[in-house]
Parts: sequence; C-alpha cells; structure tokens
Amino acid sequence: MPEWILRWMAIGLLALITFIFIVLGAAVLSGLTNDLFHGFLELTWPDRRVAAMASFEPDSREQISFSILNYGITALGTAWVASFAYLVVMRNQQKQTEQQLSMARLQLTTDLDEQILQVLESEGVVDFTTDGKPTRVRLISVMDRNTQWRTGSDRDWKYREGERTVAFVDTSTVVSQKAEVSVSALQRYLGWIRRIMRAIETGVLHDRDVLLFWRWVVIGCYKGRYPFMRDIFFKDDLDDFVALVDRIIVTGAREGSGRDFVAYLQTLGEPALIALLSDEAKAIVTPDGP
Repeated sequence: MPEWILRWMAIGLLALITFIFIVLGAAVLSGLTNDLFHGFLELTWPDRRVAAMASFEPDSREQISFSILNYGITALGTAWVASFAYLVVMRNQQKQTEQQLSMARLQLTTDLDEQILQVLESEGVVDFTTDGKPTRVRLISVMDRNTQWRTGSDRDWKYREGERTVAFVDTSTVVSQKAEVSVSALQRYLGWIRRIMRAIETGVLHDRDVLLFWRWVVIGCYKGRYPFMRDIFFKDDLDDFVALVDRIIVTGAREGSGRDFVAYLQTLGEPALIALLSDEAKAIVTPDGP
C-alpha cells in the first residue's frame, strides 16, 4: 500500500480517537458520566436481551457493559498511541530521506560536472596534418561556433588506435575537413545526457537542477550536431537528448531562467530538433510560430 495512504489513514484514525476522547472528557466534566454509561449499556446489552437470558445475575448486564467500555477505551488509547508513534517515526524517516536525497543530489551534480568535463576534454577527435599524419584534438575544440558539422553521415567508419571514428566536418577554422570524431566520445556525451534524465525520473535531481547543465546541452543543439548524431545513433537513441532540451526550456521559463539557452535555440537551433519539442517548449522558442 502506498505510504501516503497509510499516512492519511493514521491521521484519520488519530483524529477520530481524539474526538472520542474529547467527547468522553466533556461528559466527565459536565457530570454526564452516568448518562453516557447508561446509553452505552442500552446499546450493548438492551433489557430485552437480558429477559431472554434469565440465567444471568442481576448485575451481569452492568459488569459486561462496563468491561466492554473499559476494554474499548484501552484499545482506543493503544490505537491513538500507535498512530501517533507511526506518524512521528514516518516524519523522522521522511526528514532522513530528504537529507540523504540532498546529499545524493549534491554528489551527483558534482559527478556530472566532472563527467562532462572529462568527455569534452578527451581527445575524441582525430585531425590530419598536411602530410597526412594523424593528430589528436580535444572534443571541446569542435563543439563551438567555429565548426559546422555535417547534417548527416555516410557511416564510412575508420578505426584509429582501436576507436571507431567517422568524418564529421563541413566547415571549420579549428580542424581540417578530413578530421574524424570518435563515436565512443559521442556515446559518452549521450550517456551523460541519459544519466541526467534517469536521475530526474527517480527523483534524485529536481527539474530546476537541469538548469545547471544547459551550457553543456546547448552545444549539441546547433551547428549540425543534432542531425549528425541522429544519423550516427538513430533518432530513438536521442530521445533523452530531446527530452532534456525540452525540460530545460520549460523549467527555465517557469523559474525565470534559461533565457540564454532559449536565445541560442532561437538563433542557431536545429529545426529538426525544435520540431520534436513539446507544444509548450515550442511556444517558448518560437512564440510567433514556425
């Protein structure tokens, strides 16, 4: 049974028992104890039942009713204490869970920062000198405005030092058109995206936490990178990427942040990517329509 249902059941039981005790206390203070007991006596053991069972002693009716009332009050008191204790324990557990989630969130955001830096700082690009000699270049070097990626891939795989690579440059002032990008480096980038989305789905990260990473997400949204990766890994493999872009846009609008991210998409964003966003996100990126 869900925890929230148990919590509301305990609160309801606690309120009901408290109300009963208030009524009993008011009866005692008002001197209506005898009337209350006689009313309970008639309810639990009416005279007609005693007449049908003449073998009972004259005071059996009162004794049995008093015992029922006594046991009932004891049971109610026990239930009240149990419900109260359950709510206290649940509250403490909730606080501990929130503290643990806060620590996990802090650790995860730190890990994600370190992970994306490792991905982008890796030498995931192979360029070639004029004499054809391969040289390694950091991935971050080709993720800015100075390098336009191809909008598709011919999947003409190469293997450089055990890594699968593919040509990706349309135009660039950083590397030559013969440069190749490591498929593993792109997989690690998308793996970082998936890790964020799984953390959001499991509640470890909040929606507003995605705003911390927009700078590393936006670099995949323009200069042909989204269409290129979609050709390499297929459209379904980039569903998490699209979902994260969508979430950053919508969350940023709600939190009054993320304007730079939206500005990038409005001026440089890939139409193929924007077309896959939710209606809410599209309305933010293209308020005047397509």
